[in-house]
Amino acid sequence: MKEITLYERGSAATLIPLFLDKVHAGFESPAADYEEARIDLNDYVSKYPEATFFAKVEGDCMVGSGIFPDDLLVVDRSLTPEQGDVVVGILNGEFVLRCYFNKENKVYLMPDNKLYKPIELTETTVFQIWGVVPHTVYNQRRRNFARTNRFEQLLR
Repeated sequence: MKEITLYERGSAATLIPLFLDKVHAGFESPAADYEEARIDLNDYVSKYPEATFFAKVEGDCMVGSGIFPDDLLVVDRSLTPEQGDVVVGILNGEFVLRCYFNKENKVYLMPDNKLYKPIELTETTVFQIWGVVPHTVYNQRRRNFARTNRFEQLLR
């Protein structure tokens, strides 16, 4: 079986500050003042801590969904997959990351990268849903190069 790094959720020793105002991504906020609260991100990512794990991504089959190598997945084993959910599964003894997709009574594991092919689940497929991915932690700084290249082209 292929190794995957899983991290079990634990209790946060330190709470992280949380702005109570939302951050506007389309225009500047007229509010100059802000209030601060504290949040335990564990409470934000899952209602069932005993069923929540974290895993690092290896591979590029989900880049179209914004999931890149070395991103951190929050995997919730208490959730039942719905159409379009990103799931972690065990296929022939190995962990895989794909989208759950059901069409015409057939279930597929869909990659979000045109370099990979969909996997149709049949009665002979050895597959088990291990958990649903409701959240990811995306490292913005790791992709600064691509972003600055786009900005350079816009400003020409």
